[in-house]
Amino acid sequence: MSNNVTIMGSGNTGLSTALKLKYDGKSVCLFDIEEFSESIKDLHSKTILKLQSEEKTLNLDLVTTNIKDALNFSKIIIICVPAYAHKEFAKVLSNNVTKDHIVILMPGTLGSLEIRNILVNNNSEIPILGETDTSPFVCRRTGTREATILGEVPSLGIGINPKKISAKTINILKRFFPTLTPYKDVIECGFSSLNPVVHPAGVLLNSGRIEKSEGEFYFYNEGITPSVSNVINSVDKERRNIAAIFDHKLPNISDSFHEAGFGIKGNLVETLSSSNMLTSLKAPGIVNHRWMTEDISYGIYTWSLIGQKFEVPTRTMNNIIELGSTLLNIDLRKDSRNLDDLGIKNLSLEEIKKII
Repeated sequence: MSNNVTIMGSGNTGLSTALKLKYDGKSVCLFDIEEFSESIKDLHSKTILKLQSEEKTLNLDLVTTNIKDALNFSKIIIICVPAYAHKEFAKVLSNNVTKDHIVILMPGTLGSLEIRNILVNNNSEIPILGETDTSPFVCRRTGTREATILGEVPSLGIGINPKKISAKTINILKRFFPTLTPYKDVIECGFSSLNPVVHPAGVLLNSGRIEKSEGEFYFYNEGITPSVSNVINSVDKERRNIAAIFDHKLPNISDSFHEAGFGIKGNLVETLSSSNMLTSLKAPGIVNHRWMTEDISYGIYTWSLIGQKFEVPTRTMNNIIELGSTLLNIDLRKDSRNLDDLGIKNLSLEEIKKII
């Protein structure tokens, strides 16, 4: 079977993933939309991948802003962009992607439903769609032609739409991402993203320290204290209550981190503080950061809307949305992912289950 894969997005996760797959012996195309052509202009020549134990110089097989070339290169499409960019990539895919493609968001946070909705509305063919619960690597783009990977996620959860072909699809994808672990469907995966549970509460309750130190402290080791974890656990309980509407019984946040390979089994503080990978990560340098703007607007806000639709209380989520908006002096509900975006606003529970 083909070892070709197309990575879409050239930021932290996109470039790191493209280079890691090339390092693993795959043939890799890196695509970005025309708007971000500056981001890939220097990637046509030798590029450096830094791993924990070595540094490798690599050449990607194709770097392009031409969507047809990117889709012709491989039937496996991995989209590694922030959630707010999913819509633009869906527009580019519309009437170019085919039903024979596999398109995976890494990560998704229900973004696969938004992609599907846009393709349907544009009368496009619908590929096999899917999303993961987090990025495959802890990584950074550390230069114009350089990416650094600090660690690989030990267990990368994935949901596939339609769910009836999950096993077959994941088996294909494991040639590229061997640590993939299946969820029952994309909704279970979308509610299993841990960043929106931890990041907004953690940043809000450490905002003074972040601004004073410009993020010079270890977020998971020093910022997630017992009192902060109380707020995180409250968000987590609401998340799991909403997921239960779809017949998904999700593990709590500390067990989820442990099962993904991050830390010992225990309460949240014990688990996070025992993870070598997580405790090496510093806080963001500013409060107005993706950990707030993305993880609220495309994470807990979206979850809260689903909760409201099915009359599940989301008091703590709502408080974080309100306080976060006040803290940043912007309405985090304005540019966000809502039920119209997901294509489920007017659907019943049973109708939603049918589209996955």
